[in-house]
Amino acid sequence: MTGLALIVAEAGGARVELALETAAAAAALGAPVRLFLAREGLALLADDGAALLTLGELGARIAVCQGSMAAAGLQMADLPPAAEALGLVAFLAETAGFRLLLA
Repeated sequence: MTGLALIVAEAGGARVELALETAAAAAALGAPVRLFLAREGLALLADDGAALLTLGELGARIAVCQGSMAAAGLQMADLPPAAEALGLVAFLAETAGFRLLLA
């Protein structure tokens, strides 16, 4: 199954919720899933990333935009254990050939 790359730049709402549900469904079906959290999407990291826990359990990999981290004053130690810092170019290189969703 083709991989799914999801770029989340908003903190919530129906669009983000449906995108996360789609990512969970794809991961449950065995597709490789990668999330890239940027800008307001970093709010999903609150409570140690509890909103992303299911995705991590299903094998999705979670990346956090390095530029957005710097703008928010976040350090690697502030990220949940399953998250990694990554730039957008590296994320797109890693997910070349994946289907891309923006939320």
